[in-house]
Amino acid sequence: MKKLLLSVISIFIFNVSQSQIMIDTLAMQNFDTLNLYNPNWSFTGPVVYNTMGVSPAAASPSNSPTGIGNSNSWESTTQSTGIILTFSTINIPAGYDSIRARFSLAAMNLISTGGGPDNLDYVLTEVSFNGGPFYNRLRIRGAVANNSWWPYAATGKAKVYYQPQTEQTFAPTNSGLQTTEGYSYCEIVFPGSVNSVSIRMTGRSSSSTDTWLVDNVLLTGEKLATGINSITKNNSVKIYPNPANDIVHIRRGNSNAGSLTMVNALGQTVITKELTKEAESVNISELPSGIYFMNVDGSVKKIIKQ
Repeated sequence: MKKLLLSVISIFIFNVSQSQIMIDTLAMQNFDTLNLYNPNWSFTGPVVYNTMGVSPAAASPSNSPTGIGNSNSWESTTQSTGIILTFSTINIPAGYDSIRARFSLAAMNLISTGGGPDNLDYVLTEVSFNGGPFYNRLRIRGAVANNSWWPYAATGKAKVYYQPQTEQTFAPTNSGLQTTEGYSYCEIVFPGSVNSVSIRMTGRSSSSTDTWLVDNVLLTGEKLATGINSITKNNSVKIYPNPANDIVHIRRGNSNAGSLTMVNALGQTVITKELTKEAESVNISELPSGIYFMNVDGSVKKIIKQ
């Protein structure tokens, strides 16, 4: 496994003191047949490699990388029934807080101006964990209104948790070039407790002017480098039990007016509460199992929901 140590100043929306997160690359597929990444995330399926490097001047978008760093990518063009790649099952070592499967996506018309994927065209990602069946989880479509295109540098992010086992769809509202609504960063987050992960991707494009390009399909494991549950040190705040199933108790050391905010592994706020007592409690029974971060009066704690 390749390791990357990141020094971060904040965890999701919280402004916290300097902490470190360890990120391990568990597997990656870069579609570069001459320089495959190691550890390689192997796949089966009739792959079509794009080796252009940069889109033509008459394309949409023009003069844009067709692979990350002008490298190869997986192309889906004129695939009305869909082209399917199934990625191998990766066994997950114990000790991670979260597992992330992600890829980079561009939508283009490589042969003329205009065009690009519309709402009938899509890239679908199915997931399987712990040896279970695949289920649809993340689908990216072209624009709702009409054809659209965007580069890998587009800033849209399509991020979902692995549960529930239902499909979530992302699509630009507007047609044409989409630098903010174009979803170039696509990610599915799993809890670190899973034993294995596999994904299956389908690229569907209805004509020669509708092209999806996928690159750097990556699986990572993340954990706090300190190996402790407290991200910021505030001995006056106690949270228990942890892990928890339904009720989490909080002791603050004072009865001053305060606040509680809880976010999930995607950085989405799931619970907020005003605090008025030294001893408080919060019900998390309706939340999916996984990793959460709770901010109590500026003290951030990692919570595991079983």
